[in-house]
Amino acid sequence: MLHCKHSAKKRVLRQAYARRHKGRHGLGYNRPGKGGRLKKRIGLWVLASACVAANASAGAAELVSVGGGSYHFERDLGHNEFNYGLGYERDWSSELSWSAGVYKNSIRRATFYGLANWYPWTLGAGFRAGFSGGLMTGYHKSAVIGTLMPTLEWRGEHLATQVYVVPTIKPYVDGAVVFQFKYIFNR
Repeated sequence: MLHCKHSAKKRVLRQAYARRHKGRHGLGYNRPGKGGRLKKRIGLWVLASACVAANASAGAAELVSVGGGSYHFERDLGHNEFNYGLGYERDWSSELSWSAGVYKNSIRRATFYGLANWYPWTLGAGFRAGFSGGLMTGYHKSAVIGTLMPTLEWRGEHLATQVYVVPTIKPYVDGAVVFQFKYIFNR
């Protein structure tokens, strides 16, 4: 008899918890293992934004990024430092570009990102410096995080590389120097 009362009490508590948190489950918040729906929605939003913006800036340079690597400031945390992925970047002007894509992040999760890149300083020999900011998924304690990073880019005839300095923002992101490789397929 005690077993039945205990089971009924647990069922009532589970139902009360489900009612209390019902509004947050639609996008996968606060529910272990259910964040995939939010990631898919963000990924679709990034892809749709990329398609719209691609048609808005005719004649601009287009690049494909294939991921790269990272070097973390805290060396003892066992991060993944080979960050393969696939992304797309397009210039709006000589100083502005946008990029979107996906990569395997340092905590071995898929990260979808959408960034705006601003390069106000041209350094010569194909180098320029500025900032990149936008939204990313797949990191600690948050479904989506905002980011703003100092950025250095080099562009050659068909190849490019980009270096970001990711600040440490505990408990969300562990800081690192990140580099990625890009191929310019349209100028």
